[in-house]
Amino acid sequence: MFSYTTMASLVKQPSLFPLFLVNFVGTLGFSIVLPFLVFVVMKFGGNAIVYGLLAATYPAFQLIGAPILGKWSDIYGRKKILLLSNVGTAVGWILFLFALFLPSEKSSIQIAFLGTFVIAVPLLILFLARATDGITGGNISIANAYLADVSSDSTRSKNFGKMAISSNLGSILGPALAGILGGTIYGAILPVLAALILSLVTILVIAFLLRESKPPSKEILVPEETTVRKVFSRNVEIAIRLKTL
Repeated sequence: MFSYTTMASLVKQPSLFPLFLVNFVGTLGFSIVLPFLVFVVMKFGGNAIVYGLLAATYPAFQLIGAPILGKWSDIYGRKKILLLSNVGTAVGWILFLFALFLPSEKSSIQIAFLGTFVIAVPLLILFLARATDGITGGNISIANAYLADVSSDSTRSKNFGKMAISSNLGSILGPALAGILGGTIYGAILPVLAALILSLVTILVIAFLLRESKPPSKEILVPEETTVRKVFSRNVEIAIRLKTL
C-alpha cells in the first residue's frame, strides 16, 4: 500500500511560485515597518517603551498563532489556512493604514518607575493592526509545511534553498522599500500601501494558482479508523471463541 507521501511524490510537483511569494511577503511585511515605525510612534506621542512594545507585538502574537494555524492546516488543508493567514495580514495592513489618517488625541498616564505614557487612539489601532497581522502570521510555517508535502527526497534541498532565498529577499527589500517610499512627502503611507497591495496580490495568487497539497484529515483518517475497527472486532471474536472452548 502506498503512503500519502509516496503517492504525492508520484504526482507532478505543483508550481512553487505562490509559495515563494507567500514567504517573501511574510518576511517583507515584518521588515518593512522597522525603518519608519519609530517615527510613527513619535508622531503620535509615544516614547521608547511604546515603540519597543509595538515592535514586539507582531512576533509575540505570531508565537501564539503559528502553532494553532499549523495544526489547523493539518486538519483542514494548507491552502485554506494560507488564505486565512494572508487575509489576516491584509486586514492588519488596512488597520495600519487607517491609523495613519487618524487625528492624534493624546491623554497621559503616569506609572511609577516607568514614567509618563501617552495613550492615543492611533497608537491603539497600530497595536491592534500588528496583533492581527501577528496572530494570523503563521503563513511562513504553513508554507514550509506545504513545501515538505510536495518535495521529494531529490528536490527537498533545492526547494528549501529557494524558500530561504525568498525569505532573505523579503528581509532585504523590506527596509529598502520602506526607505525609498517613506522618503517622500507621504511618509509611512506609501510603504504601508505597498505592503497592503502585495498582500492582496498574494491572496489572489493563493486562491487561483496554488493547488492543495494536503487534503482534509478526514479523507486520510477514515481508512485507518476502518482498519482499527476490523482489528478490534477480530480480537473480540477470537476472545469469545477461546472462552467457549
